[in-house]
Amino acid sequence: MHGRTERLTALTILATAVLWCLSSQFLAVADSPHPVVETLPEKEVRAAVAAAGTPTAVNLARSNLGIPAKETASLRVADRGTVVHHLNPAFGEGNGHLPLAVPGYVAVTARAGDGRKVTLQIARVTPAEGGTPRWAPVAAAQDDTEADLARTLETDEVLYENQGPRGREWYALDDRSLRPLTAGRGKPEVSGAVSITSYTKALRERATTAGAPPAAAAERSHGPADRPWLLLGLAAALAAGGFAALRYRRRRPGRHSR
Repeated sequence: MHGRTERLTALTILATAVLWCLSSQFLAVADSPHPVVETLPEKEVRAAVAAAGTPTAVNLARSNLGIPAKETASLRVADRGTVVHHLNPAFGEGNGHLPLAVPGYVAVTARAGDGRKVTLQIARVTPAEGGTPRWAPVAAAQDDTEADLARTLETDEVLYENQGPRGREWYALDDRSLRPLTAGRGKPEVSGAVSITSYTKALRERATTAGAPPAAAAERSHGPADRPWLLLGLAAALAAGGFAALRYRRRRPGRHSR
């Protein structure tokens, strides 16, 4: 009898330990941080800034400022650019394992001789004839909002643009939170910071309301984060059952040989 009890005890402890280890591994995977920001390599940033100095980009800036084509007004293009990040479309569709923010365009400021400034938006564009996308000017605006806001960013932050109900919304984004920025003032707002967890939760709720794919909704409802608790429950139930069986065997009257 003692041999069977010892074997049952050993099996119960072993099974509980295995389930506990598996649940710990699942918890580690579920809690492991996913990348929040996809950074643009410095080489690509330099290529985008170089594209802002091409004749096409300069002519776009001059046109935006109202400088006639024949006028020889000076126009100085900056040698640095600001990477503006946007929401990753795939993330918005429910794939939380991808970066939240991806590079949208590189903003490069050009300054006219009279002090007026224009921001060139340089993005990767696929040529009409096909082939590899290349950096080219896609738009221009008569201000230097991006460069102005970039001066308020901390070392680990990037500039994030969101198209909200009130138009363009600017944020400083890092791995922990988004904090609103005030365009034109050069100063970030101190209050109103939103954690990445709260922001991604709001995105998913918005996607569900808008009619997200059933698979995405199912993944959110029964994702990997639910599995550790199932394993922990099984481990606890197995341990409880094993110890209950041991107590029953110990209390059961033994057989006496005559």
